[in-house]
Amino acid sequence: MLKPVKMVKVSVVGPKEYLATTSETLHRVHAVHIEDPAEEEYFKIGEPLEKASTVSRYLVLLRSYISHLKIDPDKVIPRRKYRASEIEAEIQNKLDYFQQEIGERIEKLRQLADRVKALDEELLAIEPLKALGIPPRLLKGYKSIRSFVGIVKEDPTEKIREVTSDFEVIIKPYGKEFIVAVFVRTEQGDDVFRVLQECGYKEVSVPDIEDYEARIKEIEAEKASIADEKKRIEAELEEIKRREVEYMLAMEEYLSIELDKAELPLRALVSKYAFMIVGYVPAKQYEKVKAEIESATNGRVIVELVEGEEEESEPPTLLANPAYVKDFEVLSTTYAIPKYNEIDPTAIMAVFFPLFFGMMLGDVGYGGLIALLALFLKTKFKTEGWQKLLNVALYSGIVSIFFGFIYGEIFGPLYVPGVGYSAHFLGGWAESVHFHPIFDRVEEMGVKVLLFLVLVVGMFKILWGFAMGFYNVYNEHGFVEAVLEKGCWFLGVLALALAILGFCYNLGVFADLYEFTLHHYGVGIGLPEHPPEDIPPLPIPGLVDGWQAGVNIYYMAALPLVIVWFILFLKAEIPKMGPFGIIMGVELLTWFGQIISYARLLAIGLSSVYIAFVINYLGLKIALPPGMALLPLALVIMLLGHFVNLILGILDPGLQSLRLHYVEFFTKFFEGGGRLFKPFGRRKRFIEDE
Repeated sequence: MLKPVKMVKVSVVGPKEYLATTSETLHRVHAVHIEDPAEEEYFKIGEPLEKASTVSRYLVLLRSYISHLKIDPDKVIPRRKYRASEIEAEIQNKLDYFQQEIGERIEKLRQLADRVKALDEELLAIEPLKALGIPPRLLKGYKSIRSFVGIVKEDPTEKIREVTSDFEVIIKPYGKEFIVAVFVRTEQGDDVFRVLQECGYKEVSVPDIEDYEARIKEIEAEKASIADEKKRIEAELEEIKRREVEYMLAMEEYLSIELDKAELPLRALVSKYAFMIVGYVPAKQYEKVKAEIESATNGRVIVELVEGEEEESEPPTLLANPAYVKDFEVLSTTYAIPKYNEIDPTAIMAVFFPLFFGMMLGDVGYGGLIALLALFLKTKFKTEGWQKLLNVALYSGIVSIFFGFIYGEIFGPLYVPGVGYSAHFLGGWAESVHFHPIFDRVEEMGVKVLLFLVLVVGMFKILWGFAMGFYNVYNEHGFVEAVLEKGCWFLGVLALALAILGFCYNLGVFADLYEFTLHHYGVGIGLPEHPPEDIPPLPIPGLVDGWQAGVNIYYMAALPLVIVWFILFLKAEIPKMGPFGIIMGVELLTWFGQIISYARLLAIGLSSVYIAFVINYLGLKIALPPGMALLPLALVIMLLGHFVNLILGILDPGLQSLRLHYVEFFTKFFEGGGRLFKPFGRRKRFIEDE
């Protein structure tokens, strides 16, 4: 689960006439990731099988119909599956039928759209002519007079007068421009045209009509008739879609499969008499694949392991996760695809992402709403990616409910120290049953304990990340490189973690923790004795008086680790960067900052708690006497406030939990850069296996 599936490299070699049979078999077994080949002296990339062009033509035509009908395969749940032989026998008849029933209607819709476009253009031409106020028959058709009708930016009368005095101009405002009709003698037409061009002249075509108003009514009537006809045709297409959608998608799936098989030679090397395919197979499926191919070809095609050959690229990555963990691949693979020899972090994320989310949100009410919302949206969004993401939201909501029971929070805390039960709409019930949370993260000591806990989690996660980084580098580059690249930082962070624990010990955190757990749960966790009050928390020689008293076992354990870390760090960085490499030692402070970053698990949760507390407090003050006693206003405030807090409760814990994985955890061991295992073939949804 933490490592991708083991792969073996195979070659498939046989006579060229068995290439089609091999393609059929490879597609059926759906277990071979085929590598793109590089041509050699005697082997060239093959050409598609003979049927490829016909299948491709059919597929393009069918997909055009599917596209026009706006069919989304992901939203169609098949009621039955079709046999490939059934589709193959009827494919030509069905395509002819679709051409007649769908293609002709689509063409008719195109013609109607073109006609509407032409009518709209005619209306645009009539509108300015109507503003001019001259009948169309008077604007053209003269023998000795040349007429100009169009739009100009300025009045051309004076400029035309400079060319000729024998003319007539009718001009009317039209928006920010003018509609103009100019009449001149034919022999002066070119000169007047040049003048009009200087005025920004744009010709308007005069239609062959008698009356503007009558023609506009005709156009509007024709457009209405076209709209009715279009509506009728679209209704007919919807009926055809309802009736034929499953068969169309089954045909599309069948043709896609056939095209894949026909184009396999493009991913093979062929000579005059033979072919060769190279790819990867999961090791556990190798014998099955070998037996299937050799059986289908009567032993004429051989499948063999490729061993001892230097790899040009590493094998593809096939993640092997159980159903629950697989849902979290939508988050881990968004960051990167694990390389073949890398640890797959998805299983770790599947544990800690909902845990961190629930720890931050920790409310029965909000968690329940998130779970219900996820269940509802799962019925609306059927794609694989959405289903996985909504499953993650569902798990996170359930964990939030669990922590809500521990914290005692239902749309905010039921009990608030210093306020009691009066700041919650369920406070009366909680007080009557003497309710008290299992762990109160609102009280002062609860905040301190939770802060210490999340910092310990941060130390553990960062050390775990470096340990897995050591494993990855060891597998790829060997022990020495792993020690220098990851091992030294593991020791440095371990020393840092011990120093933090030493600081906490001197502050009495362990003793406070012991008293807190003993008082609340009857079992003391921590150290029973308080350190002396006057010892310095951070014993720095030369800077703190009496520093010797602050030296404890944690500081003593951290010191040799710091020395070993510094030696390994110098050995790793000086050869790379010279004397300036020592500056990189400040990166240890980065890891300190990332440990402190885990305090957001406390901070984000408390912000949500106090927002809910304020909403409830204000709502109750407004709703009940001796307050304003305005129940409707209080309900609006509480509903709106909790809705906003719910949105924040989804976004903030989700984003912060992602950040703690992507930034504080993955960067210690996870490089990514792998490529997903994509076996030749496809999953069948509408066609049954034969």
